[in-house]
Amino acid sequence: MKKSILEIYALAVCFATIVCFVIALGISIYDIVRIAKPEFTMSSYEYNRHQSNDAYWKSGDSCSDDKKRQRPADEELTKQRLASYQQSIKSELRDAFQSLTQTVIILSIAVIVFLVHWRVARRAREANISTQ
Repeated sequence: MKKSILEIYALAVCFATIVCFVIALGISIYDIVRIAKPEFTMSSYEYNRHQSNDAYWKSGDSCSDDKKRQRPADEELTKQRLASYQQSIKSELRDAFQSLTQTVIILSIAVIVFLVHWRVARRAREANISTQ
């Protein structure tokens, strides 16, 4: 049984949408992990700089007026470090939600395109069978 050009086209589009779907699904799963455990998925640099007051202080903006900059008391520095850490977690969560939203849109489009082209392929196959 020879396939029509329309059926080949529709099946090729279905294959491409499955590839897109699988990639977007993998990204979505990672985004869900990012939302569930933002401390785990944040960059090593961000994580490490918030582990101690010394690391936090040393990671501060390096500029030419470092000599003028004085290190605050340990409890004030701890307060700043923890506030910065919470901000980093919020940023990681926001990025994850944005990425998840994008991949859900891609997944939705892939499903719609797949279903439309699967029907086209099925109708082309039926039309091809009836003409033989």
